[in-house]
Amino acid sequence: MSSLATLSAMPTSSGTPLAPTRTSELLEELVAQAPDGPVDLEWLLGHLDRRSFGLLLLLLGLLVIIPGVATIATLALLFPAVQMVLGRSAPSFPRFLSKRQFDFKRFKRFTVLVLPMLQAIERVSRPRWNARRDVTDRLIGLVVFLLALSAGWPLPLVNVIPGIVVVLIAIAYLQEDGLLLVVGLAAALMSLLGLGWTVWTSARALIGWMGL
Repeated sequence: MSSLATLSAMPTSSGTPLAPTRTSELLEELVAQAPDGPVDLEWLLGHLDRRSFGLLLLLLGLLVIIPGVATIATLALLFPAVQMVLGRSAPSFPRFLSKRQFDFKRFKRFTVLVLPMLQAIERVSRPRWNARRDVTDRLIGLVVFLLALSAGWPLPLVNVIPGIVVVLIAIAYLQEDGLLLVVGLAAALMSLLGLGWTVWTSARALIGWMGL
């Protein structure tokens, strides 16, 4: 297990707890530890800290946005979402998915663009409006599951907005920021309603074209 597992809230010699490691720092360390070649989901799970659900949602949300790996990332996102709803303590994947490799170099390049935005959010984010963790986990799991389903809908670029919303929710979860989580859930609702409206109008147009 990597040093990510030991970085959170350890007391100092004076007895004062250290601030939790920032999400951007966890992401940078994970990227730095990645090998040059392809990686699989099993490698990712082996390098997550105790906040593995949040960091995994962040990683998969980012991967959902990236062309070429979006399909496998969208499928993978369904599993931690369901496990959060069921109250599991840590994420896992079936073997057929955990051994599926993908090009991590593309993700590394993408994080160069993402990290400044993530750090900007962290500067204004702080722990607040904390709810019971089991309730929060189940709610986030349900919303992420619906977002993953919507990201898999066969429409051009339909994966981008759900992926961005998952990233926002993951940051709020990792930062324990209830206010940011409310913003993320509101964005999720708008994303799902927008897709629903698009599907409904497309279906009506198709039915009208067929003369049914």
